[in-house]
Amino acid sequence: MKTAGRNDPCPCLSGKKHKHCCLAGGGGAAAPQADALHRMGLWALEAGDAATALDHLTRATLARPRFPEAHYHLGLLHMQQGLLDQAAVHYRQAIAIAPGFLQAHANLGVVFNRQGQPLRALDCFLQALSIHEAVEVKIGVAECLQRLPLQALQRHLRPVLARAIAEAWRRPEELARAASALILCEPHLQGAIGQEGPMAVQALAPWCEDRLLLSLLESATVCDVVLERCLTRARAALLAEALAPVAPEEGLWALRGALARQCFINEYAWVRSGPETGQLAQLQARINATLDTGGLPQAHELLALASYRPLHTLAHADALSARPWPEALQAVMRQQIDGVREEERLRERLPRLTAIGENTSCRVRRQYEENPYPRWTRPSLFPAPLSLDDRLRGQVPHARFQPLGERRSIDILVAGCGTGRHSTETANHYRGAQVLAIDLSARSLAYAMRQALALGLARIEYAQADLLQLGAIDRRFDLIESVGVLHHLAEPEAGWRALLPLLRPGGLMLIGLYSELARAPVVAARRFIAERGFPATADGIRDARAALMACDGPEALRRLTTFGDFFGLSACRDLLFHEQEHRTTLPDIQALLHRLGLDFVGLHVEPTVRQRFRARFPDEGAAHDLGLWHRYETEHPETFVGMYQFWVQKRA
Repeated sequence: MKTAGRNDPCPCLSGKKHKHCCLAGGGGAAAPQADALHRMGLWALEAGDAATALDHLTRATLARPRFPEAHYHLGLLHMQQGLLDQAAVHYRQAIAIAPGFLQAHANLGVVFNRQGQPLRALDCFLQALSIHEAVEVKIGVAECLQRLPLQALQRHLRPVLARAIAEAWRRPEELARAASALILCEPHLQGAIGQEGPMAVQALAPWCEDRLLLSLLESATVCDVVLERCLTRARAALLAEALAPVAPEEGLWALRGALARQCFINEYAWVRSGPETGQLAQLQARINATLDTGGLPQAHELLALASYRPLHTLAHADALSARPWPEALQAVMRQQIDGVREEERLRERLPRLTAIGENTSCRVRRQYEENPYPRWTRPSLFPAPLSLDDRLRGQVPHARFQPLGERRSIDILVAGCGTGRHSTETANHYRGAQVLAIDLSARSLAYAMRQALALGLARIEYAQADLLQLGAIDRRFDLIESVGVLHHLAEPEAGWRALLPLLRPGGLMLIGLYSELARAPVVAARRFIAERGFPATADGIRDARAALMACDGPEALRRLTTFGDFFGLSACRDLLFHEQEHRTTLPDIQALLHRLGLDFVGLHVEPTVRQRFRARFPDEGAAHDLGLWHRYETEHPETFVGMYQFWVQKRA
C-alpha cells in the first residue's frame, strides 16, 4: 500500500490581507483614485473577472507608480493565469518599492519553483524567512531544498535543512536525500566512507556535533547506501563498546540515542555481521540477567540493544520506562515502549465497519498487520486549509471540473489510509474537512490513531473495513481519496466500482496507481528475489537488501536504490515483497475512466515535470491529454516513479 508520494507544492500566499502583508512602501501622498482602482481590481480578482481586474490594477499602478500592493496583485493575477514571467516582473517591482514585502518575496519563490528553478526560488524564500517565519515560507524553503542537488558548496544550508527536518517543514523523508548529500561531504564522514572492519568509538565524537545528521536519524529513514554503511559500522562499534569492561565514552549520548531511534524507524533493516549477532545475543543475555535480579542495566547498554531490537520486547520493559534515565534513553523509551503500548491499547478500541472479504484482502491485511506502512515520525507543516475547489486548482493548474462551491463542511473518505499520514494531511488541507479513514490492518490503524491523538485531530474517524464491502455503510462523500490502494486488490476495477456509489454526484476522487514503465526496477528486483528465494521475513528482507546493494547487475537493479522505500523493512516489503501488485499505463487508465463514466480532471505532477511537458507539447489543452502524457512518459520513464496521481469527477 502506498500513501501519497509527496506533499503538495507550497501554495502561493493569497491576495487577502495578512498580518505581514506589506511592511513598507504602501503609503504616500499618491492620487486617491489609485486606492479606488486597487480596491475595484481586488473585487474583480475575487469575482474571477480577470480582464476587469487587469484593467483596474494596471491603471492603479499608472496613477501611483510606487504602489507595491497593486504590483503584488498584478503578479498574483498573472500567476493564476499561468503567465509566470509577467508575474515575476510585478513581484520584483513590489519588492523594489517595499523590500520588506513578505508575500511578494514568497510568491516570487513560487514562480521560480513552477519554472523549475529551485535555486532562485530558495533565495526568495530565504529572504522571506528573514522577514517572517510564516508557515507557507517554511514549506517553500523545504520544497526547494528537496529539489536541489546539494553538494559541498551548499554546506551553508545545513542549519536551515536541519531545522526543516527536525520541525518537519515538509515530510522529513522527502528531505533525507538532500541531508545525506551534505552529511557525506563532511570530513568526519569522508574518513569513514569505503572503509571496512571495526570503527573506533573515539572517531564518532564529531558525529555528535553534527546537528543535521542527528536530525535526520531521529526523523526519517536514511535512504543513502553509502551513509547507511557508515552508520552500520558506527552501530557495531557502539555494540562492542557496550560489552567492553570499561566506562562508556562520554559525549556520545546524542549519537547513541539518535542511532537507536533511526533503527526503530527503519525497523532494523540494516545488515548485521556474524560477530554482531553473537555480541547482540551476549548483550541481551546480560541485560535480561540484570533485570531478572532486580538490577538496572547501564544506559549505554540499553541504547546499544535498542539499535538492534525494540526495547518493548524486553520482559521488564514497562518497569524500565518508569525509571529516570538520560534524556537520550528517555526519548528512545518513549518511542520504543510507550508508543507501542499506546497502540496496543488503541487497537482494542478500534471500531470495525465491515467484514474483511476475499482471499487477497486477507493476505494483504496479514502483510500490513506484520509490517504497518509507512513508518512516520511527525506530520509536515500545513498551510492554511482551502476549499476543495481552490486546492484542486492549486494542485492541477489545468484542471477541468465542475466546482463544488463553498461549503461549511466537506465529507471525505480515505479508502486505504495505512498508518494515517495521508489522512492526517487530508484533514488539514481542506476547510471544513470531516474524514472517515479506513484500512484493512488494525495495527496500521492503531498507529494512525496514536498520531492523530498526539496532534489533537478530532476530525478523523478511523475504522477497520474492507473497501470492497463499503456498500454496507449508509454514507456518501464529496471527495474520495484512494492513493496506492486499488492496485493491491485482486481486481482494481472492482474496487473502484465499489467506491463509486459512495461518491455524491459531482463529487471528486483522487486516485494513485502504479506505473508499468516507472516500476521497471521493481519488477527486475522481484525477479532477482524470486530466483534467489529470499522469503518475506525480516531476515529475508535484510538479506535481499544486502544482496541487491552488492549486486553489479543491470541498470534496472542499480536504480532500485533511488526508491526511498528500499531503505526500511516494512517499506521494502511493500516495495519488493507485496502479496498483490498490479501496474498500469495511462492509455489503460483512459480506457478505464471511459468504462466507469468518470471525467478526467488532471494529473498531479511536480512543477518541473509540468514545465518540461509544456515545452514538449505547447498546444493549449495538451496537459489534459493522457495520450500525450503517455508519449512523454515513454520518453521519460522515471516521471511517475512514485505512482500516477490524478483527479476524476463523477458526473452530476
